[in-house]
Amino acid sequence: MRPLLPGPEDVLRDTVVQLGVAVHDLPRLARYGSVEALAMEGLTPEQAEVLTRAVREGDGDVLCSADGSRAVALMPLLTAGSLGEGLVRWGSGMEAVGAAVAAVLVARGAPPAPLVARGHRLAFGARTLIMGIVNVTPDSFSGDGVGSDVDAALTRARELAAAGADIIDVGGESTRPNSVPVTVDEELARVLPVVSALTRTLDVPVSIDTRKAAVARAALDAGAAIVNDVWGLRGDPEMAAAVAATPDAGLVVMHNQREAVYADLMRDICASLRHSLAIASAAGIDSERVIVDPGFGFAKTPAQNIEMLRRLGELRGLGRAIMVGPSRKSTIAVLTGGASPDARVEGSIALAALAVSAGAHIVRVHDVAETVRALRVADALVHGVPEHLRSAPMPGRTG
Repeated sequence: MRPLLPGPEDVLRDTVVQLGVAVHDLPRLARYGSVEALAMEGLTPEQAEVLTRAVREGDGDVLCSADGSRAVALMPLLTAGSLGEGLVRWGSGMEAVGAAVAAVLVARGAPPAPLVARGHRLAFGARTLIMGIVNVTPDSFSGDGVGSDVDAALTRARELAAAGADIIDVGGESTRPNSVPVTVDEELARVLPVVSALTRTLDVPVSIDTRKAAVARAALDAGAAIVNDVWGLRGDPEMAAAVAATPDAGLVVMHNQREAVYADLMRDICASLRHSLAIASAAGIDSERVIVDPGFGFAKTPAQNIEMLRRLGELRGLGRAIMVGPSRKSTIAVLTGGASPDARVEGSIALAALAVSAGAHIVRVHDVAETVRALRVADALVHGVPEHLRSAPMPGRTG
């Protein structure tokens, strides 16, 4: 005997198909094979009552808070699949709940739509994309900053692209703890020559890592395809308008806050990112242009960083591509006895691979070549055996 769950969803299906079971019996997999668990909040007591009745009719159950505003619905997949439409038919204010359930299930079960930014198409789900980091700063925490040396920055960016980076992220202000803020003029002087040169010569999109709307606007004018905002449109009040002014630009909104204090870590991160998405939408930025980043290392203790990665899959309900940036972060040093930034490669790769397994679509890294090699292996396990591997011969008696 062998257990099939937990495991890849297709294995259970394929094993049953191999039994020769009739097609009309396959829905039993959704009914009995596994369950769906949805956390909800913002319910009225009446909505919680209707939700409970609807889920119990489908052999599931709902656990509610005392005031009925929060609930966890546990149900077979078959029940979950029809719940959204079923709740809409209940009426009595259940339309919004039903639509939200349907949207979350679709988002969880399918990759986000591709991002098309300034003529570049980034597709999600088949393999993990790599964002390579170019720090045009003298004080990068990772020790890889090239300062004001434009030629060194261009060389590094081209090396990262040649190593397999799908996006090049250029930053001119360090975000390390206790770093000294730089003026708009200084940041522009650092990044614009690099962004301008790269957008003319690279085949991959260039991202500008900035929290300042003026820098984002100038970088977009210089050809940048993506704005990577560590404050998720909640820092500079002009940032959303700056991005919206370039209709085909992409946007990364990251979770960030002043203190590492949370009522519930992932609940709070999800709420903050939903707020960022709402700001983007209000500014006219199409949802398919937005990537979310939970902010590894930003306003989080080492324990919170690890917990966030363990629960990363909860962000899939947002329906957006997920980016994670654990590369060379100090949490790795805490876990490995104080490793210096240049000795955190193995830890960075381990976190990147686990982030992919948990649902990340993009990882932002310093060590591109090493990460590309590692994630091609991880992708084969997470996303399925690649086609070119299926026809590969046995390499030898020992594999």
